[in-house]
Amino acid sequence: MANAGDNVLDKAETLARRILERLGSNVDSKLASKDQSSLNPHHIGELASRIERVIEAELKADEHGVRRIAPNRFKVLFTYEETSKLTPQYIEAVGKELTDTVFEYINNRRYTTRGPVEVKADRDLFAKSTLVKAAFDGDSQQQVEAPKSGTIRSADSKRIVLANEEGRRYEVDLKAEGAPAFIGRAAENAVRIDDPSVSRLHSSISLRSDSNVVVADVGSANGTFVNDQLLARDEARTLKEGDVIQVGDFKLTVSQIS
Repeated sequence: MANAGDNVLDKAETLARRILERLGSNVDSKLASKDQSSLNPHHIGELASRIERVIEAELKADEHGVRRIAPNRFKVLFTYEETSKLTPQYIEAVGKELTDTVFEYINNRRYTTRGPVEVKADRDLFAKSTLVKAAFDGDSQQQVEAPKSGTIRSADSKRIVLANEEGRRYEVDLKAEGAPAFIGRAAENAVRIDDPSVSRLHSSISLRSDSNVVVADVGSANGTFVNDQLLARDEARTLKEGDVIQVGDFKLTVSQIS
């Protein structure tokens, strides 16, 4: 019988590997060495566990009184001593990989959020130990005004507007190499389509560093199509205005990318 502790360690090492892969590093040699330019896998695994505990502690009640609304904005603040030899790119990669891990945790437990899940990692020169902070979209201290139509966006962000066949619009804001926006049946998806033909987590839309917006299937039951062409496994298709994305029985037209 597998030891539960071993499973936790495996999860921590997998997360550490993904961070190094994101940076294009030689994973095996990095993890096998005592190179101070990366965090110990156990430390990274503990961070993920701490965020999960924060989620459980901070859950809010929904309209039915059920505690299932999870915080969606997280900050991990490392001490200066912990990160003095880490590059900014590595610290950013830690946040991005934790974002995917936290989203999976929230989704698997069928919690909902008030906005997209995001984990930002940074260093705090005055912190005495690593801090984990959580907040909900809509909280007064965390609320950010949405960009108005016509606002000039930075090169590392874009907005994509999707329209269904009934004319309903979905606006999705993306950051380059940031957490993807998801299409699916689950409540926490950026584009929620509550229909049995659509998987809980069906497709992802993300902005690459080359400014291309891409869509990919994430293991849906009925597949994702772009202009009637089925996306292959692990394929990311570049989107342009006028393209039609089909998920289950629903079609979404890309009406704007700005």
